[in-house]
Amino acid sequence: MGLFSKKSSAKEDRTRFFFATDLHSSEACFRKLLATPKVHELDQVICGGDCTGKMLIPLVQRDGEPGAYLVEWAGESVVTQSEEEVAEHEKEIRYAGLYPLRVTEAESDELRGDEAKLKAVFMEQMLTVVGDWTALAEERLGGNGTHFVMTPGNDDEFEVDEVIRASSFVDAAENKITRLGPHEMLSVGWSNHTPWDTPRECSEEELAAKIDALAEQIEDMSSAIFNIHVPPFGTGLDNAPQLDENLKPVEGGTVMAPVGSTAVRDSILKHQPLLALHGHIHESRGVQKLGRTTCINPGSVYGEGILQGVIVELGTEDVRYTLTDG
Repeated sequence: MGLFSKKSSAKEDRTRFFFATDLHSSEACFRKLLATPKVHELDQVICGGDCTGKMLIPLVQRDGEPGAYLVEWAGESVVTQSEEEVAEHEKEIRYAGLYPLRVTEAESDELRGDEAKLKAVFMEQMLTVVGDWTALAEERLGGNGTHFVMTPGNDDEFEVDEVIRASSFVDAAENKITRLGPHEMLSVGWSNHTPWDTPRECSEEELAAKIDALAEQIEDMSSAIFNIHVPPFGTGLDNAPQLDENLKPVEGGTVMAPVGSTAVRDSILKHQPLLALHGHIHESRGVQKLGRTTCINPGSVYGEGILQGVIVELGTEDVRYTLTDG
């Protein structure tokens, strides 16, 4: 489908926005997200769940050698020779969605032997980056009237919500109803249980209750949006590699299986909003219909620095969309 003008006709104003999710701390993807209002001529952006990264990358300073750091990541081991070189490695690590951390050899050894301290340092890095992102969003978009929405996902610690809510610019939409033009949007960052024991997981029954509690607050369900991180079960938007008992992909090639939520599927079929936005399963980029509801998972390849997203244009009863890569 092609791109759209802000208003498709004189008879009907349509609501346009950009949605991307599962950026997992990729600096490259977030900066591209902030460019979408100008690139696509729109004034509403939704940054979906799982905004934080998964790994610290230590840059270990060599004793007595200024500018010399041992950097081991992406299958390579390099000793930098200058401040400029180590700074470039830090940039590459941040752009890939990881957290660079300069440490001495003694500090590196201490972190390896102290799980509690390592967890605290990791948390500090995560929250610092989220705070930097909200500040950058305000710097880049605060003066042009852009509505910037941000929500957590199942991988995000609960402290992330506090950082998002602390921003005077970002609309922290989790567990409430947010308006996009005339459309009401509920947001739920939780998922059904996964093999990874992430912070925001619950039973299908609990997830259904979370969705229903918000759905009761929506005045016009026919034009509503469900922003629910986990996709509905069995829709093709939730196919992930099947794992064995060791949490490794099953042998004999990649076997895909549905891992989405039955509660989300049932809730969409029960309430039939106009649109449902999802993420969580990076490999299952696509669009499906559940009854009258258009369900979209734009996918994620954050580790490559590529922003996958979707431009959505809503009328009162119809959805138009363009999946994007960039």
